[in-house]
Amino acid sequence: MELKDRIINSAHELFSEKGYDKTTVADIIKKADSSKGGFYHHFRSKDEVLEAITLGYMQELLEYYDEILLSDSSVIDAINDVFIKITRYKVDQVEEWPKMTKLYSFSGNHIIIKKIADDFEKVTTKLYEQLILKGNEGEVFEVQYPKILAGLWTRELMQVLDRSRACIFSDEVTVLEEYEELLDFSEKLFNDTLGLKNNEIRIKDPALDYVRSVRKQL
Repeated sequence: MELKDRIINSAHELFSEKGYDKTTVADIIKKADSSKGGFYHHFRSKDEVLEAITLGYMQELLEYYDEILLSDSSVIDAINDVFIKITRYKVDQVEEWPKMTKLYSFSGNHIIIKKIADDFEKVTTKLYEQLILKGNEGEVFEVQYPKILAGLWTRELMQVLDRSRACIFSDEVTVLEEYEELLDFSEKLFNDTLGLKNNEIRIKDPALDYVRSVRKQL
């Protein structure tokens, strides 16, 4: 394994075990079996190592997105697959949630958390825009402002994912009812903005499947 990868992997383990604040560059150097010069050849600080770890998570998601773009499925199926793949990725990460919580729990963490959200919004909007354009080219849709619509969809999806946490960690009936209402609205939004009358874009069922899958693992 290359030194840079050893540093990233070692830092990831240390941040997850000890916490970001309590981990020093010296700790990372020791665990990675690196020299001080070797560390600073690749990174200027442990902040940069954390950014590299975060980029790794984002890269995994981008691989899912590439699968969608390279698929031979219809554009409708591809749009449906976006949310399915995001939730599948999150389900696969459930065992890592405690580590990720510790990884990003430190003073000033709002900066990196905002960057994660911004990066997710950027790449997901780009994916949706590409799919909408594909639908326009195939005369499946007639969307006048693909980029703006893609951004709207992404922000709605982020709200759906954010609100899912309440359902995962609560047994209150009203919480689920309010979430289902949001899902009904979101599903209608996706379909109406594409001019689809038969509810071809599905958000509700995969979102509820995601909540159930995570609850089973916790």
